[in-house]
Amino acid sequence: MKIRPLSAASVASEVALLRPPESVGREVADVVARLLADVRARGDAAVVDASAKLDWPGAGVADLAVPPRELDAAVREVDPGIIMALQTARENCTFFHRHELTPDWEGTGAQGQRLGIRHLPVSRAGLYVPGGLGSYASTVIMNAVPAVVAGVEELIICTPPGRDGTVNRSVLAAARLMGIWNVFRVGGAQAIAAMAYGTESIPRVDVICGPGNAYVVEAKRQVYGSVGIDSLAGPSEVMIVADVSAVAEWIAADMQAQEEHGSGATAVLVAESQNMCNAVQDVLRRYRPRGSDSLLTGFYPAPGEDFLELAAAMANAYAPEHLEIHLIDSRSFLPHARSAGAVFIGHRTPTAFGDYIAGTNHVLPTGGSARFSSPLSVDTFRRKSSYLEMTDEAVHLLTGHLARLADSEGFAYHRMSAELRAT
Repeated sequence: MKIRPLSAASVASEVALLRPPESVGREVADVVARLLADVRARGDAAVVDASAKLDWPGAGVADLAVPPRELDAAVREVDPGIIMALQTARENCTFFHRHELTPDWEGTGAQGQRLGIRHLPVSRAGLYVPGGLGSYASTVIMNAVPAVVAGVEELIICTPPGRDGTVNRSVLAAARLMGIWNVFRVGGAQAIAAMAYGTESIPRVDVICGPGNAYVVEAKRQVYGSVGIDSLAGPSEVMIVADVSAVAEWIAADMQAQEEHGSGATAVLVAESQNMCNAVQDVLRRYRPRGSDSLLTGFYPAPGEDFLELAAAMANAYAPEHLEIHLIDSRSFLPHARSAGAVFIGHRTPTAFGDYIAGTNHVLPTGGSARFSSPLSVDTFRRKSSYLEMTDEAVHLLTGHLARLADSEGFAYHRMSAELRAT
């Protein structure tokens, strides 16, 4: 929790301190590789063996699928206030993601050829909903809504059961509210393997999305190519840019909230004054239990006329999952924030609203990948497919150019293929 003054010369080194090089333990990679191969070879039997060892001692093939009556019962049993909140989140997320839909396009090229782009949903998507500390109904909503809006025909959920085989009731209720009937009591790398390769009980999917522990993330890494994935999610992170108008207690709460996502979370404050850094630290000491050190924090005062310029440089170099802007004129900073997973504008907009209820998606790029990656969206579940229709005029006008290029690359049959159409 040390305070380190920020300068233009120190931005790169401070980002390096906040983002040490990542490495996947050889043991984790080897365990996952063996498990993937086992599930691919033995299907349900391998899934049940792994689940019995890691999650549910009484696991059996007949009990992998959650029956529809259990999904219906969950909606009745869960607190009505939770159901209403989930419905509100679903409606707001649906409103947001509908605006991501891009229409198909067709046009005529300069030589008369007809060209087009189609947007096609994948047929089946698999949602991984973690258990334990991360057993969140909100994860179901955030992952399922863009898939539904994209037009995916079939969704399945894999989620780890407790030691007695039960699944979090709120997760089941959220699945039911999203119209998902195929829910399986399977977690960990074996769930990723089952969805990637298919088993007797669990169908093969086209895309897998959802967060998880190191074994789940490594499994997604290893199956990528056999199946699409959303991202390789790491620990949660927030960067907050604050001037003298900010409220220290609000900032501290937003920083501390990251720790609730699990170990390795990071919270960074770039402030206009050292006094703000000191005030936030004082509040954090009250919030954090004695001995708690799982939240990595960084405090960077940047007083002076170049505060906003330094804050933008730090934000774009760090590329945080969440970027909060607490300024007198917060919206004016938005055009300068070019490398954040999601931006939260103004003092009254903590990340919590995006995590749960306001409509934007909480599945965001982490670990600096916001420099080149996007949040979960309808595009995660849709493919672009181009098409081309040559007219007589286009064939006549383009064959000569094609022939010269094909000759230069030694592709004689490409030339022949075109010239046959020109005769």
